[in-house]
Amino acid sequence: MKLHQLDLNLLLAFDALMTEGSVTRASEALFISQPAMSHSLGRLRTFFGDPLLVRTPQGMLPTPRAQRLHLGVQQVLRLLEQQLSDEEEFEPRHSKRRFVLCTTDYVECVLIPPLISRLKTLAPGVTIEIRILRDNLPEAELASGEIDLVLGFDEYMQVPGYLGKETWLTEPLAGLVRATRELPEECITLTQLVEMPHVFHSPLGTSEASLDKFLQSLGLARTISVNSQSYMSAAAIVSQSDHLLVLPRKVAELLADHWPLKSLPLPTDVPDYHLNCVWHPVHAQQPALIWLKELMRELVNQEPS
Repeated sequence: MKLHQLDLNLLLAFDALMTEGSVTRASEALFISQPAMSHSLGRLRTFFGDPLLVRTPQGMLPTPRAQRLHLGVQQVLRLLEQQLSDEEEFEPRHSKRRFVLCTTDYVECVLIPPLISRLKTLAPGVTIEIRILRDNLPEAELASGEIDLVLGFDEYMQVPGYLGKETWLTEPLAGLVRATRELPEECITLTQLVEMPHVFHSPLGTSEASLDKFLQSLGLARTISVNSQSYMSAAAIVSQSDHLLVLPRKVAELLADHWPLKSLPLPTDVPDYHLNCVWHPVHAQQPALIWLKELMRELVNQEPS
Protein backbone atom coordinates (compact mmCIF):
# COMPACT_ATOMS: atom_id res chain seq x y z
CA MET A 1 0.00 0.00 0.00
CA LYS A 2 1.54 3.30 -1.19
CA LEU A 3 0.46 6.63 0.26
CA HIS A 4 1.05 8.42 -3.04
CA GLN A 5 -1.64 6.22 -4.60
CA LEU A 6 -4.27 7.59 -2.19
CA ASP A 7 -6.24 10.73 -2.96
CA LEU A 8 -6.13 12.49 0.41
CA ASN A 9 -9.63 13.84 -0.20
CA LEU A 10 -10.78 10.26 0.35
CA LEU A 11 -9.72 10.57 3.97
CA LEU A 12 -12.28 13.36 4.41
CA ALA A 13 -14.90 11.13 2.83
CA PHE A 14 -13.90 8.21 5.07
CA ASP A 15 -14.14 10.36 8.22
CA ALA A 16 -17.57 11.66 7.18
CA LEU A 17 -18.82 8.15 6.39
CA MET A 18 -17.61 6.81 9.73
CA THR A 19 -18.99 9.76 11.66
CA GLU A 20 -22.39 9.85 9.96
CA GLY A 21 -22.86 6.11 9.31
CA SER A 22 -24.72 6.94 6.12
CA VAL A 23 -23.73 7.76 2.53
CA THR A 24 -26.52 10.33 2.31
CA ARG A 25 -25.65 12.15 5.53
CA ALA A 26 -21.92 11.99 4.75
CA SER A 27 -22.51 13.58 1.33
CA GLU A 28 -24.56 16.34 2.96
CA ALA A 29 -21.81 16.95 5.55
CA LEU A 30 -19.23 17.47 2.79
CA PHE A 31 -21.65 19.29 0.42
CA ILE A 32 -21.20 16.78 -2.40
CA SER A 33 -23.71 14.60 -4.25
CA GLN A 34 -24.72 11.17 -3.01
CA PRO A 35 -23.35 9.44 -6.15
CA ALA A 36 -19.99 11.19 -5.60
CA MET A 37 -19.87 9.92 -2.02
CA SER A 38 -20.80 6.40 -3.13
CA HIS A 39 -17.97 6.59 -5.68
CA SER A 40 -15.56 7.69 -2.91
CA LEU A 41 -16.64 4.75 -0.75
CA GLY A 42 -15.98 2.40 -3.67
CA ARG A 43 -12.47 3.81 -4.15
CA LEU A 44 -11.77 3.50 -0.41
CA ARG A 45 -12.90 -0.14 -0.45
CA THR A 46 -10.60 -0.86 -3.38
CA PHE A 47 -7.63 0.92 -1.82
CA PHE A 48 -7.92 -0.78 1.58
CA GLY A 49 -9.16 -4.12 0.27
CA ASP A 50 -11.97 -4.07 2.84
CA PRO A 51 -15.71 -3.27 2.67
CA LEU A 52 -15.22 -0.69 5.49
CA LEU A 53 -18.96 -0.05 5.90
CA VAL A 54 -21.53 -2.85 5.60
CA ARG A 55 -25.25 -2.33 5.10
CA THR A 56 -27.34 -4.04 7.79
CA PRO A 57 -30.92 -3.72 9.09
CA GLN A 58 -29.44 -1.41 11.75
CA GLY A 59 -27.85 0.81 9.11
CA MET A 60 -24.28 1.06 7.80
CA LEU A 61 -21.91 -0.57 10.32
CA PRO A 62 -18.11 -0.26 10.21
CA THR A 63 -15.88 -3.30 9.89
CA PRO A 64 -13.12 -3.91 12.47
CA ARG A 65 -10.57 -2.60 9.93
CA ALA A 66 -12.55 0.63 9.52
CA GLN A 67 -12.78 1.10 13.29
CA ARG A 68 -9.01 0.71 13.64
CA LEU A 69 -8.35 3.13 10.79
CA HIS A 70 -10.76 5.83 11.92
CA LEU A 71 -8.89 7.07 15.01
CA GLY A 72 -5.66 7.52 13.04
CA VAL A 73 -7.44 9.24 10.16
CA GLN A 74 -9.14 11.65 12.59
CA GLN A 75 -5.79 12.56 14.13
CA VAL A 76 -4.20 13.14 10.71
CA LEU A 77 -7.06 15.37 9.54
CA ARG A 78 -7.06 17.46 12.71
CA LEU A 79 -3.31 17.88 12.61
CA LEU A 80 -3.50 19.02 8.96
CA GLU A 81 -6.32 21.42 9.80
CA GLN A 82 -4.27 22.96 12.60
CA GLN A 83 -1.16 23.28 10.46
CA LEU A 84 -2.94 24.77 7.45
CA SER A 85 -5.10 27.30 9.28
CA ASP A 86 -4.27 30.29 11.39
CA GLU A 87 -4.93 29.53 15.06
CA GLU A 88 -7.48 31.94 16.42
CA GLU A 89 -6.41 33.96 19.41
CA PHE A 90 -8.17 32.93 22.60
CA GLU A 91 -9.85 35.79 24.47
CA PRO A 92 -11.01 34.39 27.82
CA ARG A 93 -13.28 37.31 28.76
CA HIS A 94 -15.33 36.96 25.55
CA SER A 95 -15.10 33.20 25.03
CA LYS A 96 -18.03 30.78 25.21
CA ARG A 97 -15.70 27.78 25.15
CA ARG A 98 -16.72 24.58 26.95
CA PHE A 99 -13.80 22.61 28.38
CA VAL A 100 -14.22 18.92 29.17
CA LEU A 101 -12.06 17.55 31.99
CA CYS A 102 -11.79 13.88 32.86
CA THR A 103 -10.63 13.53 36.43
CA THR A 104 -11.03 12.04 39.90
CA ASP A 105 -13.19 13.14 42.79
CA TYR A 106 -10.03 14.54 44.44
CA VAL A 107 -9.75 17.17 41.70
CA GLU A 108 -13.51 17.78 41.86
CA CYS A 109 -13.21 18.58 45.58
CA VAL A 110 -9.91 20.46 45.67
CA LEU A 111 -9.36 22.13 42.30
CA ILE A 112 -12.70 22.65 40.57
CA PRO A 113 -14.24 25.05 43.16
CA PRO A 114 -11.36 27.60 42.97
CA LEU A 115 -11.27 27.14 39.18
CA ILE A 116 -14.96 28.05 38.88
CA SER A 117 -14.39 31.05 41.14
CA ARG A 118 -11.53 32.31 38.95
CA LEU A 119 -13.49 31.72 35.74
CA LYS A 120 -16.29 33.93 37.05
CA THR A 121 -13.84 36.84 36.98
CA LEU A 122 -11.54 35.96 34.08
CA ALA A 123 -13.83 34.14 31.67
CA PRO A 124 -17.51 34.35 32.70
CA GLY A 125 -18.72 32.72 29.49
CA VAL A 126 -16.45 29.66 29.78
CA THR A 127 -18.07 26.46 31.06
CA ILE A 128 -16.56 23.29 32.53
CA GLU A 129 -17.84 19.74 32.09
CA ILE A 130 -16.48 17.08 34.45
CA ARG A 131 -16.26 13.41 33.53
CA ILE A 132 -15.08 10.94 36.14
CA LEU A 133 -11.88 9.07 35.29
CA ARG A 134 -12.50 5.34 35.11
CA ASP A 135 -10.02 2.48 35.02
CA ASN A 136 -8.98 3.15 31.39
CA LEU A 137 -7.38 6.35 30.13
CA PRO A 138 -9.74 7.88 27.49
CA GLU A 139 -7.16 7.97 24.69
CA ALA A 140 -9.66 8.09 21.81
CA GLU A 141 -11.57 10.99 23.37
CA LEU A 142 -8.32 12.93 23.94
CA ALA A 143 -7.35 12.37 20.31
CA SER A 144 -10.71 13.50 18.93
CA GLY A 145 -10.85 16.55 21.19
CA GLU A 146 -13.98 15.30 22.95
CA ILE A 147 -11.96 15.52 26.20
CA ASP A 148 -9.48 18.38 26.67
CA LEU A 149 -7.48 17.27 29.71
CA VAL A 150 -7.18 14.28 32.02
CA LEU A 151 -6.11 14.87 35.62
CA GLY A 152 -5.37 11.94 37.89
CA PHE A 153 -2.90 10.23 40.14
CA ASP A 154 -0.25 7.77 38.98
CA GLU A 155 -1.95 4.81 40.59
CA TYR A 156 -5.17 5.46 38.64
CA MET A 157 -3.70 5.56 35.15
CA GLN A 158 -0.84 4.34 33.00
CA VAL A 159 0.06 7.10 30.52
CA PRO A 160 1.44 6.07 27.08
CA GLY A 161 4.63 7.87 26.06
CA TYR A 162 3.07 9.59 23.04
CA LEU A 163 0.71 11.66 25.21
CA GLY A 164 1.74 14.93 26.86
CA LYS A 165 2.11 14.67 30.63
CA GLU A 166 3.09 17.00 33.45
CA THR A 167 3.18 16.35 37.19
CA TRP A 168 1.40 19.30 38.75
CA LEU A 169 1.41 18.29 42.37
CA THR A 170 3.30 16.01 44.72
CA GLU A 171 1.31 15.56 47.89
CA PRO A 172 1.77 13.46 51.04
CA LEU A 173 -0.94 11.16 52.31
CA ALA A 174 -2.69 11.78 55.61
CA GLY A 175 -4.83 9.71 57.94
CA LEU A 176 -8.36 10.68 58.94
CA VAL A 177 -9.82 9.51 62.26
CA ARG A 178 -12.86 10.68 64.20
CA ALA A 179 -12.24 13.91 66.07
CA THR A 180 -12.71 12.35 69.51
CA ARG A 181 -10.35 9.45 68.84
CA GLU A 182 -7.48 9.53 71.34
CA LEU A 183 -4.10 8.35 70.09
CA PRO A 184 -0.78 8.27 71.97
CA GLU A 185 0.73 10.69 69.46
CA GLU A 186 -0.81 13.23 67.08
CA CYS A 187 0.28 11.15 64.11
CA ILE A 188 -0.33 7.71 62.61
CA THR A 189 2.56 5.35 63.30
CA LEU A 190 3.49 2.41 61.10
CA THR A 191 2.12 0.02 63.75
CA GLN A 192 -1.22 1.86 63.85
CA LEU A 193 -1.30 1.94 60.05
CA VAL A 194 -1.23 -1.86 60.08
CA GLU A 195 -3.33 -2.55 63.17
CA MET A 196 -6.20 -0.07 62.70
CA PRO A 197 -9.12 -1.17 60.46
CA HIS A 198 -9.27 0.89 57.25
CA VAL A 199 -12.00 2.42 55.15
CA PHE A 200 -10.51 2.21 51.65
CA HIS A 201 -11.55 5.02 49.32
CA SER A 202 -11.44 3.52 45.83
CA PRO A 203 -13.08 5.76 43.17
CA LEU A 204 -12.30 3.23 40.41
CA GLY A 205 -13.34 0.18 42.39
CA THR A 206 -9.76 -1.09 42.74
CA SER A 207 -8.65 -3.20 45.70
CA GLU A 208 -5.09 -1.91 46.11
CA ALA A 209 -3.34 1.45 46.33
CA SER A 210 0.23 2.75 46.49
CA LEU A 211 0.03 2.48 50.28
CA ASP A 212 -0.53 -1.27 50.01
CA LYS A 213 2.49 -1.67 47.75
CA PHE A 214 4.57 0.29 50.26
CA LEU A 215 3.43 -1.97 53.11
CA GLN A 216 4.06 -5.07 51.01
CA SER A 217 7.67 -3.92 50.48
CA LEU A 218 8.03 -4.08 54.28
CA GLY A 219 6.36 -7.47 54.51
CA LEU A 220 3.23 -5.89 56.02
CA ALA A 221 -0.43 -5.51 55.10
CA ARG A 222 -3.34 -3.45 56.38
CA THR A 223 -6.87 -4.64 57.12
CA ILE A 224 -9.51 -3.09 54.86
CA SER A 225 -12.93 -3.43 56.49
CA VAL A 226 -14.91 -1.18 54.13
CA ASN A 227 -14.40 -0.27 50.48
CA SER A 228 -16.10 2.99 49.44
CA GLN A 229 -16.13 4.85 46.12
CA SER A 230 -17.31 8.10 47.75
CA TYR A 231 -15.39 10.55 49.95
CA MET A 232 -18.62 11.48 51.70
CA SER A 233 -19.62 7.96 52.68
CA ALA A 234 -16.04 7.11 53.71
CA ALA A 235 -15.87 10.23 55.91
CA ALA A 236 -19.25 9.44 57.47
CA ILE A 237 -18.12 5.92 58.38
CA VAL A 238 -14.88 7.11 59.97
CA SER A 239 -16.64 9.88 61.93
CA GLN A 240 -18.70 7.22 63.72
CA SER A 241 -16.15 4.44 64.17
CA ASP A 242 -12.55 3.61 65.07
CA HIS A 243 -11.59 3.20 61.42
CA LEU A 244 -8.77 4.98 59.59
CA LEU A 245 -9.13 6.62 56.17
CA VAL A 246 -5.94 7.38 54.20
CA LEU A 247 -6.23 10.16 51.61
CA PRO A 248 -4.13 12.88 49.95
CA ARG A 249 -3.54 15.58 52.57
CA LYS A 250 -5.50 18.41 50.94
CA VAL A 251 -8.72 16.46 50.64
CA ALA A 252 -8.20 14.99 54.12
CA GLU A 253 -7.98 18.51 55.55
CA LEU A 254 -11.04 19.57 53.54
CA LEU A 255 -13.08 16.69 54.96
CA ALA A 256 -11.82 17.43 58.48
CA ASP A 257 -13.15 20.99 58.10
CA HIS A 258 -16.68 19.71 57.40
CA TRP A 259 -16.93 16.49 59.42
CA PRO A 260 -16.09 15.59 63.05
CA LEU A 261 -12.72 14.26 61.91
CA LYS A 262 -9.06 15.12 62.38
CA SER A 263 -6.27 14.78 59.85
CA LEU A 264 -2.98 13.28 61.07
CA PRO A 265 0.34 12.81 59.28
CA LEU A 266 1.56 9.36 58.26
CA PRO A 267 5.11 8.04 58.61
CA THR A 268 7.46 10.15 56.47
CA ASP A 269 8.60 7.23 54.31
CA VAL A 270 5.06 6.54 53.01
CA PRO A 271 5.20 7.52 49.30
CA ASP A 272 3.59 10.74 48.10
CA TYR A 273 0.81 11.04 45.54
CA HIS A 274 1.62 12.60 42.14
CA LEU A 275 -1.19 14.49 40.40
CA ASN A 276 -0.65 14.45 36.62
CA CYS A 277 -2.16 16.44 33.79
CA VAL A 278 -2.43 14.55 30.48
CA TRP A 279 -3.30 15.87 27.02
CA HIS A 280 -3.03 14.83 23.38
CA PRO A 281 -0.17 16.38 21.36
CA VAL A 282 -2.50 17.04 18.42
CA HIS A 283 -4.23 19.73 20.48
CA ALA A 284 -1.23 20.92 22.50
CA GLN A 285 -0.82 24.24 20.66
CA GLN A 286 -4.43 25.41 20.99
CA PRO A 287 -4.31 28.82 22.72
CA ALA A 288 -7.45 27.98 24.73
CA LEU A 289 -5.94 24.77 26.06
CA ILE A 290 -2.62 26.45 26.88
CA TRP A 291 -4.50 29.14 28.81
CA LEU A 292 -6.55 26.64 30.81
CA LYS A 293 -3.51 24.53 31.68
CA GLU A 294 -1.61 27.56 32.94
CA LEU A 295 -4.56 28.70 35.06
CA MET A 296 -5.15 25.26 36.57
CA ARG A 297 -1.45 24.67 37.23
CA GLU A 298 -1.37 27.95 39.14
CA LEU A 299 -4.44 26.98 41.19
CA VAL A 300 -3.11 23.50 42.02
CA ASN A 301 -0.04 24.98 43.69
CA GLN A 302 -1.82 27.90 45.33
CA GLU A 303 -2.07 27.71 49.10
CA PRO A 304 -5.62 28.15 50.40
CA SER A 305 -6.34 31.57 51.84
